[in-house]
Amino acid sequence: MRCTTFAIGGIVIPIGGIVILLLSLVVVVPIAVPVLAQVQTLHPRSGDSNPQGPVDGVYRVGHGVSAPRATYMPDPEFSEKARQAGYEGVCVLELVVDAEGMPQRIRVTHAAGLGLDEKAMEAVRQWRFTPAMKDGTPVAVHINAEVQFQLYGPKAGLFQKANAGDAKAQFELSQILLSDPELANDYSKGFAFLEKAAKQGLPKAEFAMGEYWSSRRNDLVTAYVWYAQAQRHHYKDSDKRMKELAEKMTPEQLSEARRRADSNNPF
Repeated sequence: MRCTTFAIGGIVIPIGGIVILLLSLVVVVPIAVPVLAQVQTLHPRSGDSNPQGPVDGVYRVGHGVSAPRATYMPDPEFSEKARQAGYEGVCVLELVVDAEGMPQRIRVTHAAGLGLDEKAMEAVRQWRFTPAMKDGTPVAVHINAEVQFQLYGPKAGLFQKANAGDAKAQFELSQILLSDPELANDYSKGFAFLEKAAKQGLPKAEFAMGEYWSSRRNDLVTAYVWYAQAQRHHYKDSDKRMKELAEKMTPEQLSEARRRADSNNPF
């Protein structure tokens, strides 16, 4: 099932699954049903503000500037990589709707990863609007678009298994997410799944946590402790990594690492 939510400012326009809210557009993309149109107008949020004039010829909605209206909004598609993993995510875009109602200057401000951002941008480039108006004249305005990719139907993908607490799925998904350049440093994505798998005692996840803290965070003490956890579960190469780290650590760091590794609550 696919549904989309578009939101612009204080105006909300549900279009089937599509809803528009002033300066904040939300698009939910599960996988394929017809999109119906329905419009509902709300009052602008009290915190909204608008500059006295346009910046680079582009206005903000409000204070005499009406919101653009979506007239054509094809839904984004899932990337194959995200579909195979059963991965769900949110992409936030910033764009300008010009005086002809065309989307311009589209850029990602919060990445979903796994190819979903590219799919969101492909769809947004095809959207068409009745332009915003100021004093009876069409004008260009800024809006933000939040595209939520959600899967409905049978939930057998890695993402769903990982969210259900399957340590092996959590580890596998973490490796996919951490290999994505857009998500590699996002704590809430790949690292969070890796940590959950490791804390369930999955040896390869414990070892991967050692690799993560050593190479990405340069925290040798925490890395050593995770390698020690993997060593207890007889994971290959753990001894080698611990010896390598010990040679790089100060006596104080090594002492702290061994103390934590031997404790019942190392983290």
